[in-house]
Amino acid sequence: MSIRWRSLAIALLAPVLSACSATILPPSQPSDPVIVVLLDHGRHSSLVLPDSSGGALRYSYGDWDYYVMRDTALASGARALFRRTTAALGRQHLMVAPESDSLLLALHVEVVQSWRIEVERSRVTRLRDDLEQQFASALDTRVYSPWFGVDFVRHPTPYTLNHNSNYLVGVWLTELGCEIRGQPILSSWTVRARRGD
Repeated sequence: MSIRWRSLAIALLAPVLSACSATILPPSQPSDPVIVVLLDHGRHSSLVLPDSSGGALRYSYGDWDYYVMRDTALASGARALFRRTTAALGRQHLMVAPESDSLLLALHVEVVQSWRIEVERSRVTRLRDDLEQQFASALDTRVYSPWFGVDFVRHPTPYTLNHNSNYLVGVWLTELGCEIRGQPILSSWTVRARRGD
């Protein structure tokens, strides 16, 4: 597919993709609650988890060339949308807790909207341990991005339109006990309590 046709396809898909959204239903009354924070950066999402020392870890996912190497040319964007491309797992250590009012100030990226979500502590520990293991297993590919203030490593699952940052953040939230209804291809979240809560 030529660049011209890919550009046209992106333009035609944009209204459809922007209509895709998801609703997050957090778990009801976790017995040992802890706060995680979902960040909407405009087109993609990331997730902040508490670490074991009172700070936080922000995890993100994206296309390696576009996101990590900052190759934001149209051809690179089209490749990320229409092909299976090399993916990145991002990790940023923050010195503030997720529930801190200064969390957003500690980030190096724009945040359009954020949500504090209460989940079960044991699930957070399990997810954080899994993500830390994934990160450690690819440490030989690590690249630091001063643009984002994030360390990136290669992620084993290729990046695609249907397996992007919003999809993976939804998977992580599901592992934390949330229910996800819908699929935000371009970051478009709603968080609401379950009925009866």
